[in-house]
Amino acid sequence: MNIRDVRPAASFTVARTEKDTDASPIPVIRPRRPMPYPNGWFALCHSDELKRGDVRVAPFMGHELVVYRTAQGEAHAVEPYCPHLGAHLGHGGKVDGDALVCPFHGLAFGPDGACVHAPNGRPPHAALTKWITRERNRLVLVWRDSAGQPPSWEIPEVLAGNGFGSPSQIVDMLEGYAHDPIENSTDVVHFAYLHGFTEVSMTHELDESSITIDFSARYRGVPVSIHFVNYSPNCLTATATAPSLGVSIFSTIFTTPTAPLKYARRISNSVRVSRFSSLPGWLLKPIYSLLTPLADRWIMENARQDHPIWMNRNYLTHPKLIEGEAAMAAFRRWMKHFYPE
Repeated sequence: MNIRDVRPAASFTVARTEKDTDASPIPVIRPRRPMPYPNGWFALCHSDELKRGDVRVAPFMGHELVVYRTAQGEAHAVEPYCPHLGAHLGHGGKVDGDALVCPFHGLAFGPDGACVHAPNGRPPHAALTKWITRERNRLVLVWRDSAGQPPSWEIPEVLAGNGFGSPSQIVDMLEGYAHDPIENSTDVVHFAYLHGFTEVSMTHELDESSITIDFSARYRGVPVSIHFVNYSPNCLTATATAPSLGVSIFSTIFTTPTAPLKYARRISNSVRVSRFSSLPGWLLKPIYSLLTPLADRWIMENARQDHPIWMNRNYLTHPKLIEGEAAMAAFRRWMKHFYPE
């Protein structure tokens, strides 16, 4: 889903006259400003979107990366321009074995980025700029650090456990701050006011690698609990359970800044129904193939209630938090560690 562009109003200052000297300070209305890009792991695509031999262009933090999969099955991400004469490798480039071949003159670059073939003699001492790449949770991820430092932490494998159906894959392009969908997990007040949950409560726990949120409430009279684990301002998992229905939904959310105040959001949902746990796999598969779209619909209907807020909100460095927002305060403090000084 593409969200239409929303452009902030231009800055202006209201003029004052001599008669205004006793008035309160005149407000200055300014457009919201983008935040710096954070450090960490970011998803470029789902793994099954990148078949062997595929070459894709991925928008990333104001520019583009080229992501490709070798014939051996390894995923790589590189800067898009050939060091020979600047051809864009994502437009006409192809994979030959484990090499990425430039569409302009046929120079080939191996998995380490070094040029391994030139059409007329010895390959030049040239190399592509590679990005550190991992595949986790059915996603192709790259590491970004503003100071060029190697990874200081890893994204764990956090796929749903046994008994869950195959995950869905939802990708949409949104406007706003890329941490908004993740921070949302800590906003206990909005669950009641915006989404209609009742009897809400929330606790949080912070450790070196994550911030964990436990949320409980009623939704349309049904008791529900959600266990969130935030691994970064751009990655979380959520396990939503309705015990009286015997239904659980395991979700992952990854957000990737693509440009200032623009980002891609990738959501996967898997369903488990306790009463079906004894059924054979061949029977579970078609059942869950029907139930998973229903889970997607419920989650996305709730998420879309947030979209107009996210598209137009401003990030405040000193928000005036209200009672009950301890989890959000902890998240804001923790989030700062992912941004350059």
